[in-house]
Amino acid sequence: MLKRTAGYKFIADIFLPNRCALCGRVISWEGLTCPACGEKMPLLKNKTIEVSGTDGGTAAFSYEGKITDLIYRMKDSGESDNFAELCAGIICERLALTGLDLRTDIVTAVPMSVRKRVRRGYNQAKLLAEFVADILGKKTDYTLLERNDDSTEQHHLSQKEREIHARKVYKAASGHNDISGKNILIVDDVITTGATVRTCAEKLREIGAAEVYCCGAAASVLKDRNK
Repeated sequence: MLKRTAGYKFIADIFLPNRCALCGRVISWEGLTCPACGEKMPLLKNKTIEVSGTDGGTAAFSYEGKITDLIYRMKDSGESDNFAELCAGIICERLALTGLDLRTDIVTAVPMSVRKRVRRGYNQAKLLAEFVADILGKKTDYTLLERNDDSTEQHHLSQKEREIHARKVYKAASGHNDISGKNILIVDDVITTGATVRTCAEKLREIGAAEVYCCGAAASVLKDRNK
């Protein structure tokens, strides 16, 4: 279970006031957003997203405006638990719409290079995955994938360059657990072109995954299945 139980939140609030995940205002200890932000969350309009090479997916927010800044805060700060928890709750509600919550056997995260993990102290995708798995009541497994220490920032790359780069840096981890026949939900912080989760899904299938789903805190893709 995650550290952010009700008791933990209550005690933590005594020393460090709880703040809205979106605007930073001080809120009651058990909340995630202030009333104003709760009513006007910039949710991704499409409740499902399509990434070729996966079997379905979703995201919480549209990757633009304020959410872009919050994603970078989640990347570069350890003080974004409320935002990660908020995203996870929305993700799980949306997974339930298509039954992917029940179909998922294992939750994993897009891996981070060792260099970045040492510099930041944590993997933001793994933080989000922990909340998602906790809400779904599923086990996590981070032995499945690994990334080399290539430090290229993908947001500077074209679509074609991202595809090439993803295939270069992500691979199945040596000594991974057996996932033969299992359905895997892979979590990333942002899904834009889909190159990263597409490559990771391919690697997961190579080591036995039956189906691979994806989700992210935010997305700027893709096709609306609800029309």
